[in-house]
Amino acid sequence: MRAIDRMLLPDEQIIFRTGKHLIIFLTPIMWLAITIAIKVTYTASPSINQYFPRLPQFLVLIPLLLALWTGAAQALLYLSSEYAVTNKRVLMREGILLRRISELRLATVSNMRVNQSLAGQLLGYATLIISPFGNEEDVFTEIAQPFEFQRATQTQLDKVTR
Repeated sequence: MRAIDRMLLPDEQIIFRTGKHLIIFLTPIMWLAITIAIKVTYTASPSINQYFPRLPQFLVLIPLLLALWTGAAQALLYLSSEYAVTNKRVLMREGILLRRISELRLATVSNMRVNQSLAGQLLGYATLIISPFGNEEDVFTEIAQPFEFQRATQTQLDKVTR
C-alpha cells in the first residue's frame, strides 16, 4: 500500500495520481557520462598514463562517486514522491528522511499554476505551484503529467463548489 493510500479519509477516492518525472535522473546520467569520457580518454592516450600512472583512477573515481551519490538520492526521491487528487483533497508527499507533505482541502485551493520550460514541454514535466487561501504557496518541481493533475484538481474543485 502506498503512503497516500494510507492518508485517505473515509469515503475518499483517488481521482488522479502522478509522481516525479524521470528527468530527475539527468544529473546522475551526466556524471556517469563524464566518468566514461574520462576513462575512455585515459585508456586511448597511453602517453598520459606514462607521466601520471595513478591519475586516471583518481579522476574516474570522483565523477563515479558523484554519479552513484546523486543517482541514489534521486532514486529515493523518485520512489517516495506521490501526488494525488481525490474527491476531497489535493495530497502531495515527497521524501523519506526529509519529508514534505501537503494536504489541501479542495475548497481551500485558490489558484494552481503550471510553470513549464521548453524541455518540460517536450518531455512532459513541469513545476506545480498551488496557492491556498491565506497560506504560502506550495511548489513542487519536476512533476509528471502536470496538466492532467491541474485538470483533475479543477474538475474536482468545480464539483465541490457547486
